[in-house]
Formats: sequence, C-alpha cells, structure tokens
Amino acid sequence: MTHFTFLCLGDFPLAALSMAIDPLRVANEISRSDGLGWTVVSEDGQQIMSSSRLSINPDKALSEVEETDVVLVFAGASARLKDRKASGGALRRLLSRGARIGSVSGSLFALAEEKFFDGYSCSAHFCYTAALKEQFDRVNLCDTLYTIDRNRMSFAGTSAVFEFMLGVISDEVSDAVAVETACWFQYATLRDADTLQVLPGYSKNQTRNALPRPVRRAIELFANNIENKISIEQVSKRVGMSIRQLERHFKKETGISPGGYYRRLRLDAARQKLLYTDQPLQEIALSVGYDSASSFSSNYRREFGLPPTQERKDRSRGARHAALSFGHRPSQGPGHLDQHVVN
Repeated sequence: MTHFTFLCLGDFPLAALSMAIDPLRVANEISRSDGLGWTVVSEDGQQIMSSSRLSINPDKALSEVEETDVVLVFAGASARLKDRKASGGALRRLLSRGARIGSVSGSLFALAEEKFFDGYSCSAHFCYTAALKEQFDRVNLCDTLYTIDRNRMSFAGTSAVFEFMLGVISDEVSDAVAVETACWFQYATLRDADTLQVLPGYSKNQTRNALPRPVRRAIELFANNIENKISIEQVSKRVGMSIRQLERHFKKETGISPGGYYRRLRLDAARQKLLYTDQPLQEIALSVGYDSASSFSSNYRREFGLPPTQERKDRSRGARHAALSFGHRPSQGPGHLDQHVVN
C-alpha cells in the first residue's frame, strides 16, 4: 500500500496536515490494519511551527527518508526550503527512486522556486494565483481542486487533500471503508479532481458559483480582465443587460455595484503580488489596471485599511492573513468608492 511522507515547512497549515493523516488513521481503524502508513518530517528533524502557532515534533529529518511513495509538502506561502541544496537534493533523490511529490496550498511557492513544477500542470489556491502567475511562468496553473500530472501532485486546499485520501482508501482498501471514513467526518459530498474550486461571491450568503448566471458571467469577465480593464458597458452588453439592469442585479446579490466588485477583484490580485512577490509597487499598480500609483495607493488603503507601502513593510504579518482579504475588510464609511465608475 501507499506510504506517505509529509514534509512540514514553516507556517504549515495544521488543518491540511490533519486532514491528510486522519483519513488514513480512521481507515486503518475501520479495516483493523495498519496498511496505510505515513511519516511526518521536517527539513532538519526539529520541531516545526504551524500557521496556527501550534508546533509538532516530526518523526525524523527529510534526509533520513530512504524510500516513500508520495511526498506531500505543507507550508505557508512565504516559507521556503531552509537548506535548498540539501533538502532540494533529498526531494530529487526520492523522485529518482520512484516517489511522487506534491504541494498543498501555499507550499507551491517553495516547490515552484526549486523548479519542481516547471512544465507541469498544478492546482493553486485562488488566494495565491495572481502572485504565482507573476513569479512562475513555466508552471501551468489550474483552478481545480487538485491535479495529478505524471509524478507531480498539487492540492488547492484542505478539503482537496481529504478527498484525495478518500480516493486512496477506496483504491487500496475498499469503497465501503472509504465511505465509512467519510461518514466518520460527516463528510457527505465527494468531488472529482477536476471540480472547480469554490470561490467567494462577496455575497452575504452565497459563493460565486451560486450567484445568478448573468452576475456570475459578469464576474468571469471581470476576473479575466484584471490588467486590461473592461468597461461596465462592455460587460453589460456581453451578458445581455443594460447597465442599469446589471447594476440592480449586482446590488441585489452582492450589495455592491459592478464597478465596486471589479475593483475588489483587482485589488485582491494586487494584494497577493504585494505579499508574495518582490514586484515594485508601480508595476503591481499597472498589472491590475491602475495607471497612477497614487490612485492605486488611495484605493488600496480604502479597501484594506492601510497603504500598500505599509502592507509590504509588515509583510510577515500580512502574508499570514492574506487569505482573509475576501471576507475580512475594514468597515467602509460613506466615502467608500462603490459606484459603477471603475477606479
């Protein structure tokens, strides 16, 4: 049966690690066997801290792993291999011995920097796609839950890892044990690898895929035109509505105007680049459709509560909380820009 090695780097997501291990543990308990195995390692074998500020004691160092079937890497988006030569060499040695290597959410940055995903397709969490595209143009990013491309694997988040493990249990133990394992966690829906990620809709109670079709289509047009701005008039024509009709639909479903929604998407893309790349602020502004750095800065501050220069200076704090940008914004006063004029 498959043996997994879970490599934890700095600020690794504790929930994702747990949801990789616990299905295997439960399946072994249900089947009364220990066939599904795993080892938790760090680069040096020393204690490692998660993004939740809880630490774990690994079983061993990465260099001590002689053979394994799969290496899954867990890390925060700002984490990198501490010893690039030794750890990168250890991962390549395991690949040469037939192992597969995989990224989980933010660890894609560390692995892509070491060129493990050059020429491969991989799933990236939506909170990181803008920054990843900016830095790694040889990586083919997908917006699916997870991707398996030859001996590379990539997972967009915690649930993607969990569902992959249920598939492993189904293949290597039985369908019945996989279903019972899912029931232990009260997990009712099993999705395929190529299922698209669920995205926030800026709505009070709906994800983007649950919004009405004209609004959803307009958002797709906005998302595909981050750098080269598209006008609200163009979008309204593409979805078959007048500007006024589109405005009413957006206000009803999201509470903000089409222009306000579009600006949020662009500023979220800017924030990813600000936190996870070293791209100059002027270039970031241009890459999300702002010709003026001052206009970009004022809109950024209005949206996130601090100017982009301060955000970058405080990157160690901001990087840990970037994923909250969709649902955790400062309260907006009456001066907040929320009209159909795109800024």
